[in-house]
Amino acid sequence: MNNSLYDLKDPLARLIGTDYLADYSILNNTDIQYPELTLIELLRKQAELTPGNIALEFHNSKITYLELHKKANQLAHYFKDQGIQSGDFIAVSFSRSPELIYTLLAIMQCGAAYIPLDPNYPKERLEFMLTDSGAKILLTHKSLYQSLPSWPNTLFIEEAMNTLDHYPTVSIDFTISTDDLVYILYTSGSTGNPKGVPITNKNLVNFLCSMALEPSINESDRVLAITTISFDIAGCELYLPLSKGATLILCENETAKDGRLLLELIEQENISFLQATPTTWSMLLNSGWSKSLPIKALCGGEAMPTDLAKELLTKCDTLWNVYGPTETTIYSTVKQIKTDDEIITIGTPIANTQLYLIDDQNELVAPGGIGEIAIGGDGVAIGYWNRPELTAEKFIDNKFSNSKNDILYRTGDLGKLLPNNELQCLGRIDQQVKIRGHRIEPGEVEQSLLLLDGVKNVVVLADENFLIAHIIPVSSVESAKLQIPLWQEELAKKLPVHLLPHDFNILEEMPTTPNGKIDRKALSQYKINTQTQFTAPRTEDEKIVADIWKESLNLQIIDIFSNFFEIGGHSIKAVKVMFEIEKHTGKRIPLSALFQHSTIEKFARLLQDSEINSDCLVAIKPNGNKVPLFIVHGAGLNVLNFYNLGKHFDEDQPIYGLQGNSKPYDKWYESIEDMASHYIDAIIKINPKGPYALAGFSFGGIVAFEMTRQLRERSKTVSTIALLDTYVDSSYYYGSHRQKKLVKYYDFTYKRLDYLKEMLTSWTSLKLRIRSKKEYIQKKYFGMPDIMTDQEALALEQFIAANHMVTKIVDRYHLKPQNIKVDLFRSKDDTKYKRDPMYLGWKKAALKGVTIHDISGNHLDIVAPPNDKVLAKIIQDLLDKNHAEI
Repeated sequence: MNNSLYDLKDPLARLIGTDYLADYSILNNTDIQYPELTLIELLRKQAELTPGNIALEFHNSKITYLELHKKANQLAHYFKDQGIQSGDFIAVSFSRSPELIYTLLAIMQCGAAYIPLDPNYPKERLEFMLTDSGAKILLTHKSLYQSLPSWPNTLFIEEAMNTLDHYPTVSIDFTISTDDLVYILYTSGSTGNPKGVPITNKNLVNFLCSMALEPSINESDRVLAITTISFDIAGCELYLPLSKGATLILCENETAKDGRLLLELIEQENISFLQATPTTWSMLLNSGWSKSLPIKALCGGEAMPTDLAKELLTKCDTLWNVYGPTETTIYSTVKQIKTDDEIITIGTPIANTQLYLIDDQNELVAPGGIGEIAIGGDGVAIGYWNRPELTAEKFIDNKFSNSKNDILYRTGDLGKLLPNNELQCLGRIDQQVKIRGHRIEPGEVEQSLLLLDGVKNVVVLADENFLIAHIIPVSSVESAKLQIPLWQEELAKKLPVHLLPHDFNILEEMPTTPNGKIDRKALSQYKINTQTQFTAPRTEDEKIVADIWKESLNLQIIDIFSNFFEIGGHSIKAVKVMFEIEKHTGKRIPLSALFQHSTIEKFARLLQDSEINSDCLVAIKPNGNKVPLFIVHGAGLNVLNFYNLGKHFDEDQPIYGLQGNSKPYDKWYESIEDMASHYIDAIIKINPKGPYALAGFSFGGIVAFEMTRQLRERSKTVSTIALLDTYVDSSYYYGSHRQKKLVKYYDFTYKRLDYLKEMLTSWTSLKLRIRSKKEYIQKKYFGMPDIMTDQEALALEQFIAANHMVTKIVDRYHLKPQNIKVDLFRSKDDTKYKRDPMYLGWKKAALKGVTIHDISGNHLDIVAPPNDKVLAKIIQDLLDKNHAEI
């Protein structure tokens, strides 16, 4: 586990005696009483309370609680006659139907456990599950028989149902313990085979009793079941309504997959309680769901996007985010989502459940720090079936508990305990990496590789810059190496550039650790193949450039025709490259030169020019017949961070950047008006007649607005003004220095009063301010530095210098409102204080109105992957619409 993922216990907290366990005690105050019953006993007691209530509906049939349990009892007698007894495992594979419910209840009544098999899974995977579990019987439907592995003892549900009249309707007499298993559910495993998770009666009864309290369910609820029993969340939608006298409506597979049919069913059946994954909720929203419905909506199985939550809140009565791995019984946390929630958390633990954030030494992480989510309590499984080594790794002693036998499950998810005592889930520890600004799940690449001919097994790892695919081929290593170009070609059709492996390491077998696991540390020692044919530097200039690029990109070798951005380059590394180039050659080259000179061969030729072109206009994507888009730089003055953004516009959409570092600082612009005039002269050379489409990032939005004013004075048409997270300070609207100073002082005072008000009225805000002050003290008095690479430090130094120049001309600028409309692209997740968070100060500047577009991410993220695709699509649609109207 990577130590850098965790916040170390901070020295200030230790100094003042903070007790982390005490901090978690509030979160984990979840003890409640629940009945010591098996699941079948819990369901049977409810049937005795509400025998006439409708338990199941399927098509036109309605089955009461009394009828349900009579059928289950008869089927249990049948199973007993087939030799099923306590402790047996019964594999079950058929679709949602009343017969499925009868079967599951009957298996429980016999004291046996069921193994759910999805017939859509590959036969090889199903056969492993049957063998690994030691299933005594495979119970299925005749229509599915061909899609399942052959199994010595197979029973068909049709034949069983035809014999039920011969059996009594009373329950059979089996002694069952709360520690007996209800099911073993197989989840994906990192070794290639699924791993079995055994769940007991105690685990499930605790879960159901907790869910009955929050989010709660009652007899009048109508619950729709849409989930395959191979997915653990099916246990919630099947057993929760049956434990409280509600009605369970069973949905056919085809309807569950079709958003329109599913939406019709929800409306026709007056569904009041529905659990689904974010994918299914999105499918419903995209299927014409327009009016609000009286639904209690549970969203689980995947992380819930903020956009989805906001839309669901307008369509449902209440919305609940639920989280939990299979190993801790369906869900371990619950959180009701409200419209004013700034972030989507996973909330707090359910009943009799404890959550901790731990580091790689299994020690508690301070609240506010980041650690691995570990779950304890009555929902935790006993371990993995037949996997003692994996069990020992993931299920650890709970040293935070007073009970000796309590265990914790390490989820592999990162979390953070927020000041409001809710838990924020931050994604996976072991999979997600970041390369060249892209957040990447290597598992996605591995799955694509496994679909290729000739690939038997694969592990994808990442270093600082690249993905490397370590492959065990079906054939010999030599023949597999010949297939690499074909694999690259196939992958390029399926995956974006940043997901393509840079190198392929072909192996006869994977290295393993002493306990038989893949030795990822050994694989990480692999060095990128330098034996591949490549073109070496041919001239002294190419050698200088190659040496600098290799050092900056941390590569051993670079082909002189390789693209800087495709071998790990980005804006921060570009700063280092240009710094070293100037140091070695004495020539100052703008960062934007990398757009047109992105290979060593081209860049070396650039060094031969007696005079380096330092024009303010940069061709990011010059080809195309549409009206060009001109994007103005931010406070850092360079346009290199628009490289990825430019790739996502239409093929025939020209894109140009306007950079502010084309002039030396001693001869720089005296004002924003001066800068705007210079930029206008440059864009008119490209597009003499107009119309003009302008965009500006951050500070660049102010410049784009001023360019619009000056272009209109020149009788030119400006079709589009896109302001990319540009904030207008109140002082911009005033002309004199004295007025600006007074307004800034007023705004600063208002900001402090806002903070004070928040601290007095919100415990969350108070804790945030205290934590912010604590971090300041830590850095100033305890020597806790900001962790920064040399390249990042150099980039920051240059940004500070550029921002200093920008501040000088901004302080002089007098923004004058114009009779135009603008499109404002706001960062949804930016936490910086804004006096006007809605319009960012633009409402009185653009007299014809401000159209707002929200983009995920913070201020810098909106032009970075993956948000750059969304941003480019919206701007492109805007350009096409505006130009069609001219």
